[in-house]
Amino acid sequence: MSDLEKKKPVVPPELLLTFVLVTILFPLWGFANDITNPMVAAFKNILLLSNFESSMVQAAFYGGYALMAIPAALFIKKFSYKKGVVIGLALYSLACLMFIPSGMAMSYPLFLLSYLIMTSGLSFLETTANPYILSMGDESTATRRLNLAQAFNPMGSIVGMFVASMFILASLDGTSETARRQMEELDQNGTPVHLQEVNGQIATVDSLAEVTGIESWQESKKLFKKAGELSASLKDGTFLLDNAHATDADSVQEALLAQPKGNKFKAAAEAVAVVLQIRDKPQPTPAEAQRNDFFVGDRGLELTLALNKESPLLAKAGAGEWKVAEQHFNQAVAPAAALSLMFVPEASLDAAKASALVATVQQELNAAKTALETIPTASLKEYFAGAGSDLSTIQKEDLGIVSLPYALMGGFLILVVILFAWKLPAKTQGEHQDDHGGMDIGGTVKRLFKNPTYIEGVVAQTFYVGAQIMCWTFIVQYGSMELGLSKATAQNCNILAMIIFVSSRFVCTFLMHYISSGALLTILASGAILLTTGTIFVDGYAGLYCLIGVSACMSLMFPTIYGIALDGLGDDAKLGSAGLILAIGGGCIMTPLQGRIIDLPAIDLGFRELASVRASFVLPLICFMVIALYGWRTYSIHHKKEQA
Repeated sequence: MSDLEKKKPVVPPELLLTFVLVTILFPLWGFANDITNPMVAAFKNILLLSNFESSMVQAAFYGGYALMAIPAALFIKKFSYKKGVVIGLALYSLACLMFIPSGMAMSYPLFLLSYLIMTSGLSFLETTANPYILSMGDESTATRRLNLAQAFNPMGSIVGMFVASMFILASLDGTSETARRQMEELDQNGTPVHLQEVNGQIATVDSLAEVTGIESWQESKKLFKKAGELSASLKDGTFLLDNAHATDADSVQEALLAQPKGNKFKAAAEAVAVVLQIRDKPQPTPAEAQRNDFFVGDRGLELTLALNKESPLLAKAGAGEWKVAEQHFNQAVAPAAALSLMFVPEASLDAAKASALVATVQQELNAAKTALETIPTASLKEYFAGAGSDLSTIQKEDLGIVSLPYALMGGFLILVVILFAWKLPAKTQGEHQDDHGGMDIGGTVKRLFKNPTYIEGVVAQTFYVGAQIMCWTFIVQYGSMELGLSKATAQNCNILAMIIFVSSRFVCTFLMHYISSGALLTILASGAILLTTGTIFVDGYAGLYCLIGVSACMSLMFPTIYGIALDGLGDDAKLGSAGLILAIGGGCIMTPLQGRIIDLPAIDLGFRELASVRASFVLPLICFMVIALYGWRTYSIHHKKEQA
């Protein structure tokens, strides 16, 4: 860098206010992106959706980028950056305010429309802000100016994650998704909770019978493990159906509710520390210990309270049938418990005896089901309708919690729109200076399509954004389904991943002084491939650590691909950058695909059974392979062609 270039200010004094205002946009869209990722899990629980259905949040969110990126680029190319910013902010504000009627109507399609409109606005902002910042001063300081503005984007992302974790996920009603689905089944089909639970236990024992029916199953590590897991679930399920401590449920619940709440921020930090194994898991309080001993944890207590409420109603509706069902519940407990003891360490396993116990439990549960199905339910209509009313109340309150931060952001953005319309200059120095008053869309498109580095860059960016959104969205499902973490704790692990992401960005920026961008991209993608493989195959917390660690490798991928693809394009970069913003739409395609995989049953690989949530991360794995290939081609092919 020459002495003359060193003396040039990164931001000219006369444009400092404009620079500050436009830089505010970077954390604003970072906030929107990362408050939305965990909403996939929130909507699934609140509205009782499948993983595929709930992932449509991301399809709508990132679909806005795909829909509006090119129109936004053409708009600012014809008019001005200021008008692009104002339109983007107005759409962003409108979408946030739409959350209020969406929540009141309990309409998932309306929420999806809100997200689509939101990112149509964000597409205007992202397509506008980057070249706007570049135009604010001398060309020699443009890269430093853009890097300075982009440094504020992760700050908005961290705030968005924090709000999602502390003020949304942690504040939602504690009723589990399983209990909510049981309430929905009560309301829609009039199926008593007892019968729903019996059906679930019959499915478990039937699966166990299938395993134990395989010749020499006990000699297979995979089948032995599966049988042990099924028998443990069967023991707990039958125990809760005939729980001798059922009468203690109300007093235990009252004791738990009477416990001091404590500081939720401190509790969140301690929970993450436990996950990271840097502190021991706290000892349960007396009330928590009693809950765990009597009811096998939170879900068992919740279920017992529901069964206690229903039992006298069923007994009144059909006294004889109910007494028969109770007898079969009781007779299923002992054989289920004896079966589970066969799988504890150092226990001897008699395969014939195990099969006989399985058959006994099957017989008792099926007999209980027959008795329950013969109980007349005509007198239970008020009970069924009450469950639906309770569920609706919970859902409305939860949707209000989800909507509030967005609504507040919408109100704030109205003020921002007014400020920007008032203070942003109509034109800035350097804006459209190379346009010569013409659009030349056809010529620009032809030149871009003839540039393999650019076209491959758009493809790589599509796969990168898909990988990033999948890793940050489904870390919540991974933590809750594989490790039993609360959704709030799993989201706090996502905040940790973002902190690693930001820190790694500085390290990788330093490394770019010594390593070419193509080579660095290949190295980062290779590291992501290894860590994603660990996420899929490594059990326990180590698999979660791998998923968190992927963020370190993703930190510089977006700007690196962006820079490689636009390098040397000149004024074509304005429309070219829109193509790379359009690539953000990769999140709208790949996230629902991963959700669909998570909805599938476990996948049998022959040497082990792989939970569907683990198997779903094969999609980010493929994405990182594509990125590694682009980095290698940039370094070994495109770069060499340019040098020649």
